[in-house]
Amino acid sequence: MSSPAPQDAQGYRRVSMIAAGLAVGLITLGGVVRISGAGMGCGDHWPLCNGRLFPDLSNTLEVIEWSHRWVAALLTATVLCLLLLAWRRHRKDDFLRAPATAAAVLLVIQVLLGAVAVKLGTAAPAVVIHLANAMLLLLALVLCVLRAGERLRGATVIPGRGPTSALLAAGFALVVILFGAFVANYNAGLYCLGFPFCGGEVLPPADGLGKLQWVHRLLAFLFLGHTLGVAISSRRLTGEGSGEFRRAALWLASLAALQIAVGAAMILQMLPMPLRAAHLLVGSLVWVAAVVLAFRSRRLMGARQPASDRRDATVGQPSDDMSPTAVSFEAASVEPEVRPSLLRDLITLTKPRIISLLLLTTVFPMFITDRGVPPLRLVVWVILGGYLMAGGANTVNMWFDRDIDRLMSRTRLRPIPSGRIPAWAALLFGLAQGGVAFWIFWKMVNPLSAWLAFSGYLFYVFIYTVWLKRLTAQNIVIGGAAGAFPPLVGWTAMTGSLDLPALYLFAIIFFWTPPHFWALALIKRKEYARAGVPMMPVVQGEHWTKIQMVAYSLMLVPLTVMPSVFGALGLFYAGVAILLGGRLIWYSIRVLREAGVTPTAWKMYKYSLLYLALLFAAMGVDRAVPFGHRYERQPAVILAQPSN
Repeated sequence: MSSPAPQDAQGYRRVSMIAAGLAVGLITLGGVVRISGAGMGCGDHWPLCNGRLFPDLSNTLEVIEWSHRWVAALLTATVLCLLLLAWRRHRKDDFLRAPATAAAVLLVIQVLLGAVAVKLGTAAPAVVIHLANAMLLLLALVLCVLRAGERLRGATVIPGRGPTSALLAAGFALVVILFGAFVANYNAGLYCLGFPFCGGEVLPPADGLGKLQWVHRLLAFLFLGHTLGVAISSRRLTGEGSGEFRRAALWLASLAALQIAVGAAMILQMLPMPLRAAHLLVGSLVWVAAVVLAFRSRRLMGARQPASDRRDATVGQPSDDMSPTAVSFEAASVEPEVRPSLLRDLITLTKPRIISLLLLTTVFPMFITDRGVPPLRLVVWVILGGYLMAGGANTVNMWFDRDIDRLMSRTRLRPIPSGRIPAWAALLFGLAQGGVAFWIFWKMVNPLSAWLAFSGYLFYVFIYTVWLKRLTAQNIVIGGAAGAFPPLVGWTAMTGSLDLPALYLFAIIFFWTPPHFWALALIKRKEYARAGVPMMPVVQGEHWTKIQMVAYSLMLVPLTVMPSVFGALGLFYAGVAILLGGRLIWYSIRVLREAGVTPTAWKMYKYSLLYLALLFAAMGVDRAVPFGHRYERQPAVILAQPSN
């Protein structure tokens, strides 16, 4: 497919820049309308404002509402102009046509959601969903600007596979923004006065709205730390695209720090309207910067870290640990110039990047029980015990698979096959981690959590690694249960019992694992065949694997909505689950329709990681905000233990 001449994209880029600027302005004005109560400042007759074409400048509410209406009208006209431009001049260029079309669709949805929000009296869930769609609209417009910029440079665009930390930053930014919308809708800042702590106390206040603001602050600080980490680590990148990525990372970190500063001033000044508007404006700019960073990360063509920082994998490819919840994104497959330290090798044995997702699915269930916000002390012990238990299982997995690792170029430099750590020492290290983790759970959490965590350890080591992995193509299907134990551990850590919602969380990860990992198996089929591992694409072929990926995705999405159907979670979570699941199904169908192994399989693998992280994050957000539903413990408790 031929691409248009670079200069043809100039008009497209200018229109999309105007639309993106109007979208930021509309989001900010929409927040001001809600804060000030100016929604009816002009009455209900459009385009007139209380019978006049122009507002009474002495009436602040009229001016605010009139400005909001006309910026919305200008944005609508600009997006329609962009859509017309895309379909007339760039009809054959999906790279430019797709985001413009998406922006137009999202604009229509935004109008409908706005009507629903007004009908519901600006109820918090409706307002937040309205804001979420506005952020997606802004995302589409920013993509229009960025993609047009690449067309103007005349380069052939081949997406790279940059650091996943950038995608996580974008997802993290959206979560913090939407959580902040709940805080604003309930004026929760007034229940958590002082900065950085609520009333000088480190722990959250007893009041529910105070806890809401406390969690929002915690998320904001964690987000700032993440962006600073991305900015610092970006300095080690070299190669094409690394300069743009570094600048985007620096901008994001700076805006995140500015956002916290504005938020602090807003709290200390008792929530004045100008500062609340500024907070929303900077938040929108943070989202724009996060989108730019994620876009730049996918354009790191040949970017790399210094040799001493490289790992044992192909650039941008996941490692062949074949874990049911593998989330490892390694660096370059070259011999390190500097021998890794013993400490670094021991950490590598635990597969820390895999554990990050496991810990997320452990901690978030602690926030969605009927016991309220978990104590910080308990969360710390669960994280420590969870890391050691999963790390021990991963270490034993590496010990058992050392023969396979020697056959694969991406894993032959791991500590055991490379000879840096003796096999017997690694086995003892893995067993010791499991023992210490069991003691932590038993003494510091409760016995039921200890046994569940240990059951996951044994299942992963014996059922998956020793038995299923080299025996059957269903290894991932059955072995996926090992990665589904963490939510049970987190739930029982808070409740001391296993209830129906916890089993839903288990089932969600169980059904998520096959389409997630088979996307990777399609990419690594030849290496799995060479190592003699009967993965589904090796044994039953690519087409049948793709059909099963679609089937599992179709079963997964309704399952994710079930907690809302039975009242354990609310409408916000249900909406997020449907949107995220729809995208997962779209990827699986696209993989099926494309012949052979295409880049879409890699995209689906990466998206499935983000999907699970955002799904569990949405659970925490849903339960942290009073949506009017409350989970009632089922009469029949499946397992129960007293909580320490």
